[in-house]
Amino acid sequence: MRGDVRSIVVVALGLVAVVAIVAGMRLVLPAVVRQNEQRLLGANYERVEAQGLEVWAPRRSGLAGWLARWFGAFTRALYRTHGRQLRLRPVEDKIVVRVFATQPELVRFARKRMKQDLSHAGGFYDPASWSIALTLLPREKLLPLLFHEATHLVMDRSALAGPPEWSTWLAEGMAVYFEHSSVRGDHLALGGLDRRAARAVAALAAAGRHISLRRLVGQGRELFRGPQAPLAYQEAGLLVAYLMGSPQRRGAFLRYYLVEREPGPVPLGALESCLGVSLDELENEWLAWLKGAGR
Repeated sequence: MRGDVRSIVVVALGLVAVVAIVAGMRLVLPAVVRQNEQRLLGANYERVEAQGLEVWAPRRSGLAGWLARWFGAFTRALYRTHGRQLRLRPVEDKIVVRVFATQPELVRFARKRMKQDLSHAGGFYDPASWSIALTLLPREKLLPLLFHEATHLVMDRSALAGPPEWSTWLAEGMAVYFEHSSVRGDHLALGGLDRRAARAVAALAAAGRHISLRRLVGQGRELFRGPQAPLAYQEAGLLVAYLMGSPQRRGAFLRYYLVEREPGPVPLGALESCLGVSLDELENEWLAWLKGAGR
């Protein structure tokens, strides 16, 4: 009997010790991680932590707090407005954003750790660690780039299994659409239409020089890396803006988005099937909308 009591006491003390060790690690590890990060980035960088975010930026730039404020507003609005519709995966820990003073610093840090954006040499993201790395830009360019990379981050993290296989036009179109979220006074308007791009594409279409939707949807990454890449990005963002804003097409487009989210490549003709129109009919609708959208 006494031996049983001793055994119970020993086990209980062991459990108490384990709990104490785990609790101590939870207190110590974040400080260790911050120290390692500071050593990695150097004394010229400062850190700001906000609700679900950690932002590192060059010291005395005033960017860390500013980015934390508006990026926090963006992520909250994105999840509140589209989280359920797009089946966005909740952020388990926090999103870490690092802004580097120079492009070489960014590349040294990110090229082996993170995925480089298809269109921005100064943008990297890693869905596995919920992290983004950018090169320093003027504020009016830095915030859209951050919104662009964040869209890729949450889309890739929310894919159902394995590496995501988003169609290029959809992945880049969504990122371009959300990068045009705008700060107005103390408020952030989520998503947006680039009216200047709408006017430019409408003019090109009138001259027969735009990229047809069949090419935009079907050609893939090579189109977004080739000489027509700037136009492809503009058109992809404008197509998403039309589909997200159209009462007639929005629901079907969101169903298509969920098809793309499934493992494996998207089935041929899935966009036409979900929308219930051919790409030629959709293009006529979209071009007619562009004429008014650019005004």
